[in-house]
This record gives sequence, C-alpha cells and structure tokens, in this order.
Amino acid sequence: MKEQEWYHDRMHEMRRELAQEQERLTDKAKQLEERMQLMDAMDGLLAENSKQQADIEALQQQLAEERQRRADVEMKLAELNKLTAVVARKASEEVLLQTIQSYVNKSKQKRPEKRAAAKEWALEMVLSNKLNVPEELAAAIEALDDEQPDPKVVNVSGNYNDIHDNTTVNQK
Repeated sequence: MKEQEWYHDRMHEMRRELAQEQERLTDKAKQLEERMQLMDAMDGLLAENSKQQADIEALQQQLAEERQRRADVEMKLAELNKLTAVVARKASEEVLLQTIQSYVNKSKQKRPEKRAAAKEWALEMVLSNKLNVPEELAAAIEALDDEQPDPKVVNVSGNYNDIHDNTTVNQK
C-alpha cells in the first residue's frame, strides 16, 4: 500500500506543479496580451504622428513661400520708394504739382479701384515731398475716390458735314 500512497502523493504533487505552471502561463499570456494592446496603441500614435509631421512640413513650405512673397513685395516697395524719392529730388515743386494735377485729372475717368490707387499715389507724392498744394488740387485729390455717377453716352445725329463744317467727306 505504501507504494500506492507514494504514487498518489506523487500525482498530487505533479498536479499542484502543473496548476502552478498553468497559472504562471496564464499570467504570462495576460502580460503578452497587454503588451500587444500597447503595441497597437503605439502603432496608432506613430501613424498619427507621421500624418501630423507631413502636415507640419506642408505648413512650413507654405510659410517659406509666404515669407519669400513678402520679401519680394518689400523689395518692390523699397525700389518704388527709392524711385519716388529720386523723381521727387529731380523735379521742381512746380513741375511736380503740374504732374500730380495732370495725373489726378486723367485718373478721374478711371475705374473706382484705380482712382483709389491714384489718390494714394498723389497723397504719397505730396507728403513725401512736403509740397504746398493749392486748395483746388487738394480738393481734387480728396474727391478722387468718391463715388461718381456712370458716364452718360451722348449720341449725335445729323449730317457729319454740318457738325464739322466740312465741305466733303471721303468715304471708302
């Protein structure tokens, strides 16, 4: 009987060891599952990070382009200011006022946005050259960007010869 008890004890001991091994492997499987979930989450974060990095690079490219455009505009503005200063130095005040008057008169017939730009130019010329502007010219400059009614079309009917007091008209 002792032999049977020995086998029985040995069997219980092996079952206990197997149960412990099973519990250890179950814990290990849980740990591995948690690590796999962590890896999946990290994979998602890396994909999102990669997308954001691409967005950042695109925005940096846009920023660089905008900075280049701004530098170009600033350079053109500086050149225009230099040109304006050179023109102003070379022209006498009277000639400059006549030029401004002529430009303002011609600009009255232009579209509203061009009249506004012409007004801005005229004011810049007056201010940069510290000109004493006659009241009539100042009023014309000030009213340059005001709303103007649409021009009226006038049709003339009658004999061309009568209008121009010509004796003959050459026709082809």
